[in-house]
Amino acid sequence: MSIHESEPDVIVRDIMSRPPVTAGEADDASKVSKLMLHHDIGCVIVLDKSGKPTGIITERDIVQRVAAKNILSSDVRATEVMSKPIVTVSPGASVNDAAKLMNQRRIRRLAVIENGKLVGVLTQKDILNVTPTLIDLIYEKSKVGKLESPRKPSSNVEGYCDECETWSENLVQRDGVFVCPDCARDLAAAEEPSQ
Repeated sequence: MSIHESEPDVIVRDIMSRPPVTAGEADDASKVSKLMLHHDIGCVIVLDKSGKPTGIITERDIVQRVAAKNILSSDVRATEVMSKPIVTVSPGASVNDAAKLMNQRRIRRLAVIENGKLVGVLTQKDILNVTPTLIDLIYEKSKVGKLESPRKPSSNVEGYCDECETWSENLVQRDGVFVCPDCARDLAAAEEPSQ
């Protein structure tokens, strides 16, 4: 079983941050900074008058384009600070594809657009928050695949017993569920006809 066959199907909609925090093109950098502080976020999407996303302002943009140049933040408009064009992704895209796009473009955030409308923001932090769970799922799926493989019928599977819910390092598959050796013996004894 390849790693790609075992990847869980997680899409952007499942993990994106919403609702997106936005600012207008005419808003100043001071207002944008206060929005980031108030919502404890690292970016704000800039919208034009019709509500279409035109750019993104990140903490880094504020530092490089305002603070480092010793410019008063209330004197700088969002359009002067924002990064553009904004890179977008569909809410139905796989998280794997979105992560690849971030890596290719060397960015940490994507605007999530559905039917031309901003519906969320996907950040590297969103992806990192689910990564340990995804790794666990891939690991478990790969172990199940090994168990079902005709080449290795005696492979051990670790996990929680579907009957008694205790941890076992030696689960066995019985009637489509995974059970510990004790529960497997109990189930076998229960199925034997009484004398």
